[in-house]
Amino acid sequence: MIEPTTLSLSGDRIMAVYDFFGDVTEAESRVNALRVEQTIEFPADLVPDDDIQREIVGRVESIDVVDSGQVRATVSYAVETTGYELPQLLNVLWGNSALLPGIRLVDFSFPESLLARFVGPRFGIAGLREMFDAPDRPLLATAIKPMGLSSERFAQTVYELAKGGMDMIKDDHSLANQPFAPFVERVSRCSEAVAKANEETGGKAIYMPSVNAPYHLLDERVRAAIDAGAGGLLVLPGITGFDHMRHVSSQEDVAVPIMGHPAFLGSYSASPENGIAHGRLYGTLMRLAGADLSVFPNYGGRFSFTRTECKDVARALVEPLGAITPAFPSPGGGMTLDRVVEIKEFYGNDVALLIGGDLHRGDDLVKTAAGFRTAVSG
Repeated sequence: MIEPTTLSLSGDRIMAVYDFFGDVTEAESRVNALRVEQTIEFPADLVPDDDIQREIVGRVESIDVVDSGQVRATVSYAVETTGYELPQLLNVLWGNSALLPGIRLVDFSFPESLLARFVGPRFGIAGLREMFDAPDRPLLATAIKPMGLSSERFAQTVYELAKGGMDMIKDDHSLANQPFAPFVERVSRCSEAVAKANEETGGKAIYMPSVNAPYHLLDERVRAAIDAGAGGLLVLPGITGFDHMRHVSSQEDVAVPIMGHPAFLGSYSASPENGIAHGRLYGTLMRLAGADLSVFPNYGGRFSFTRTECKDVARALVEPLGAITPAFPSPGGGMTLDRVVEIKEFYGNDVALLIGGDLHRGDDLVKTAAGFRTAVSG
């Protein structure tokens, strides 16, 4: 038995909601195991009736039976357990419990004392609308593909897309520092291509390179992109980390829009009985970490997201979150031009439509991109 501990805590608590699947008669023991696992990871019976036991160990707020195979429990955590830092916040919410079967983190909410520590999106919906002089229409986004093209060919593609009226032209998430299109060379050429197109048309298009890189090169790549004239950045928080995106988005000398990409995150949300709810993963966490736009697979595309899941993501990106500004949903994943009207009707105008490969059908990319813009603006 350890000696009793007295702590001076604020009383502010994080609320986390978990669904437990399986035998409902085991629910109480599983919830109690989780509240310990997510905090002290120490035999609870060895902790005296002190402030560690009462305040640090997660507190069960409610347990409700949903049906014969599902229980929903709310567990609260002292805000101090996070250290007011994003990596530890993620650890408290889902750390070791991510290793357990039949548990899904479906919701969470944070006290103002925690939210105040995060800047969130630098631009968000309002800032991007001002940047692109788009007061009420959906924004247009696309990706340069396929991997294997040279930097010169990518730059020509970027030029044509910008000339056709695109707002954001991002790297495909698969582009990094491959020898056929090295990062610095590709970013320089593509940034020059956008600038040339904007000068000719009076447009405001930006190029957003992917800064997927080994940890020790991440800041170097970001700096190289900004120095080369990139107008935004594509970040893959499932690979480089949510806190890396927060770090990049909060740097005053970067100050460009950040698009968060879902690569590697699918394993957290794919199972209905494990992982993290779509709205919280691709919505709240992306926004908390500073994404101005969150890319996710739209319903009816190459992936399996449902209409409900997509709506949950879009809602989480704009719902109240302290002083953190709303961010754009950017549904993609095999979207086609003939679905533009449908997607606008589903999401409303606060959406950044992401269409990639379908723009390349035909022999005039400028004309196709212009048609995309007309369809969105009409």
